Amino acid sequence: MRTKPRKWIEAELEQLDPHVDYERIVALGTSYYVSDFLMDYIYALTFPNFIAPARGAEAVLRAGTGKIYAAPNKRMDDTGRHMLIWWENGPSHPATQRSVESLNRLHEHWAKQYPGNFSHNEDYVYTLCYEAAFMHRMRLRIGLPGFPEKVQIASVEFWSRMAKLFRNAGTGEPLHGFPADFAGIMAYMDDYEARDWGDNSHGGAVMERMLTPFAERHFPRPLHGVARAMVLGMYPDHIFRTYGMARPGPITRWFAQSFMKVGLTMSERYLPDPEVTLAEKHRQARAAKVQTHLRHADRPSAIREAEDVAATS
Repeated sequence: MRTKPRKWIEAELEQLDPHVDYERIVALGTSYYVSDFLMDYIYALTFPNFIAPARGAEAVLRAGTGKIYAAPNKRMDDTGRHMLIWWENGPSHPATQRSVESLNRLHEHWAKQYPGNFSHNEDYVYTLCYEAAFMHRMRLRIGLPGFPEKVQIASVEFWSRMAKLFRNAGTGEPLHGFPADFAGIMAYMDDYEARDWGDNSHGGAVMERMLTPFAERHFPRPLHGVARAMVLGMYPDHIFRTYGMARPGPITRWFAQSFMKVGLTMSERYLPDPEVTLAEKHRQARAAKVQTHLRHADRPSAIREAEDVAATS
């Protein structure tokens, strides 16, 4: 039984101050609407944007030994787990701060293996700008309105604070130069994406490691081509230019953009708003799995085994 009105998210948004309630505004616009399918789709859409410079792709691929090769599904899930923590809790929450710090340490580890690759402040700032404005840009691309001013302000407040949690893994310095307003975020991305990053022979390989896990997880084999079209048709032109790949034809682009437009329109206008975040759904599923395991276990080690189930779910 529902405990909230069918369309409660927009009503709550109207009551919030973006300069004060920015964490809640971002949570309302992300954590409740996403599904496991959409998280994996977003991962496939976004990641190639972050490795346009060859230095990024090289550090991710690691000559074929990186997690993106060895455990691509886990790589996808790990990224989604961090994003769900950030969206649900915001930069002021200890869970978010622990999550970012774990990434800082991971980047510092790999910075030692790839000297100089992790030392470019602009790469970090671009990635954070992209996270702040990804949905705004995508909505415009598919013909929907972008973020209203309130959400734009909240995004700047939220992600400018997230930027303060990260540090340059190559130099140890705090990040600097995060734009002061939403227009600045858009301009920063436009400038970064317009640059000629030179040859990036690794980029296409990374892109394949995005497409294949998404297709295999959510589509039967005969429909893997449909899954690829859904992703490739949404990539902006600079991705194909940078990686030296052919741009999809108009039918593929129309299909991908129409799919996204219909999905967003249905969820925002017609379907009931979800009452809990995706992260909370995951927690509930893990708890149910533990209880099921305990009910069927009859050995003294049942509790320990149940904890293992929860930790690996």
